Amino acid sequence: MEAATLLSPSVSGDAGEKKTTTAVTFPPPLRFLIPALLLLLGMLATWMDYELDLANDLARNFSDVTTQAEATGARLTQLARQHLVQKEIKALSESLTDWTHEPWLRMAAVVDDKGRVLASSSAQWEGLSATETPAATAWQRASQSTGKIMESATLNDGDFTVLAAFPIEIPAQTRHWLLLVYDRANAVLHAHQDARQRVEWSASVIAIMCLGLWAILHFGVATRLERLARSVREFGEGRTISIDPVRGGDEVHELSQAFRKMTQQLADREQERTVLERAVIDSAENERRRIGHELHDGIGQQLTAVLMAINGLHDELQAKAPAFAEHAQHASQSLREALAEVRGLSHGLAPVPLWDQGLEHALQALADITTRSSGVRCVFECPAHIPEISEAAACNLYRIAQEGVNNALKHADAGEIRIGLESRDGLIVLEIDDDGCGLPEVPLKGGGIGFRIMQHRTEMMGGRMEHGAPPAGGTRIAVHIPNTP
Repeated sequence: MEAATLLSPSVSGDAGEKKTTTAVTFPPPLRFLIPALLLLLGMLATWMDYELDLANDLARNFSDVTTQAEATGARLTQLARQHLVQKEIKALSESLTDWTHEPWLRMAAVVDDKGRVLASSSAQWEGLSATETPAATAWQRASQSTGKIMESATLNDGDFTVLAAFPIEIPAQTRHWLLLVYDRANAVLHAHQDARQRVEWSASVIAIMCLGLWAILHFGVATRLERLARSVREFGEGRTISIDPVRGGDEVHELSQAFRKMTQQLADREQERTVLERAVIDSAENERRRIGHELHDGIGQQLTAVLMAINGLHDELQAKAPAFAEHAQHASQSLREALAEVRGLSHGLAPVPLWDQGLEHALQALADITTRSSGVRCVFECPAHIPEISEAAACNLYRIAQEGVNNALKHADAGEIRIGLESRDGLIVLEIDDDGCGLPEVPLKGGGIGFRIMQHRTEMMGGRMEHGAPPAGGTRIAVHIPNTP
């Protein structure tokens, strides 16, 4: 339907404001193309009909005039012969004058073989040469012929005149001619007017029909399809959760109902999927907490007891068997390292500050542990105390910060990491910045699993996650969630 784009849609504006320029396409949409083509074809057909009707009217009028000229010429030739034989020139002029009432007849004259007008339907031409009268062309044709002539002549580039010449044979006298001139100007003018009026009426009807067809295609089909497409596009972009049905009783309405039913099913499935995913994440979080507590309270306590026993054994061996005391010291050091690792695991799985002291203390502890364990400076910034938030939101924000810090350590080759938390414009904003190598120019398709989990946790809280580069370079991940307890 669209072969080439002349002007592509553009988006401009500040702070997320979008301004869309409608694309102009070629060929144009069918709602414009079909009526335009029908209008063009209709106008072409109307013009051809105009030319044909005009030609037929002019040909019919010429046939009528020539038929009339044939009959009039025969009768006037006989009448002129009688008057010429009796030399009644004045009576002949009166007879010719009586015929001026005949339609289209402009001039009737009798001339001798020299072309002098002997008698005429108008006294103004009597005695003049035929070349000085409207019958000049007829006389030229007659002087070159031996029989009657019947032809049309042009006047001002228009076929407005019919000329006729009839020889008058009189015994013992020279040949005379009856010249007739018929003026068709009014008939031709009326023919043009009638044809033009028919063209105007036909063109008006065609234009109204094409306008009606455009209105039906535009308002009855295209506009409603555009409204449906806009609803589907908004649903696909997540700006709406359902599709408004298009009114009517035709296929467009049925299509909108089908899309509405489909979107309702998709929304139900999405809601069910969200509930299941939230249950899975909650279950995984509970399992993390349980395992962390088991490591801290179970294995951690047992390792602590064993460490204390080995320390006591070391003191006893130091007094009784100094040679074996060194082995006890090595075992004690290994237990301390194992205990530290168990405690690190338990704090990562179930951070005690998160549950006991809140999100701010947990993020501060995360920064401190990251600095000690990795050697990369990690700082936590919180300009003001964050109002109380739900335990689920605090847990998700902590896990997002934890994943962001781990990504910076693994992939960014960072020298410093910043964790920021603040309340801004009714939103809680969490930022993880690093001064590393930044994001790749061509991001991996779909991103990593950690990034997708961070995105999903953000969506579960009804927020949005952005990623890019801070002014100083590196990578920034920003999470904005509603500030609801």
